[in-house]
Amino acid sequence: MQPLTRTTRFAALIGGAVLVAATATPADAGPRPAIDLRGADVGSFAIDDAGAARLAGRVTGAPFGGTYTAVLAADDGVLPAPGECEPATATLEVLGPKKKRFLRLAASGDVCGTWPDEAYVVTHQFTGGYRVICSSARRLRGTDGWMSVILATEGRADVEAFDS
Repeated sequence: MQPLTRTTRFAALIGGAVLVAATATPADAGPRPAIDLRGADVGSFAIDDAGAARLAGRVTGAPFGGTYTAVLAADDGVLPAPGECEPATATLEVLGPKKKRFLRLAASGDVCGTWPDEAYVVTHQFTGGYRVICSSARRLRGTDGWMSVILATEGRADVEAFDS
């Protein structure tokens, strides 16, 4: 029987290292977030008579994707001018592809006005903490995290929610 050549030993060592790396899991890996929603495409918004932005679009992610409606309202009833921030509330309702799947989030935080230009089209950005107020999945009720609502030029909008 012939002893292993240097190349064969090196290949075996590399193969073993690759096998260990492929099966190892990070020590700090936690459970997947219960809520991880992001806009599936560009949504839209319109300002209603009360001064609130009403959004519509589609989201994708966990616990399910689907269509959404959202409302962003500054506490004083008027979205802030560029460079200003003020307290606001936002709601997000997601309806899944199966008619009985739904999720409602309520958030409070700050909305800030921005200066849009040719490259940066965002006009307002809301970031706040949310709580699940109603859901077809009992395990989600009462959970919390952060939510972002973005308004852009030409009536474009986006939403994002993450279980932190």
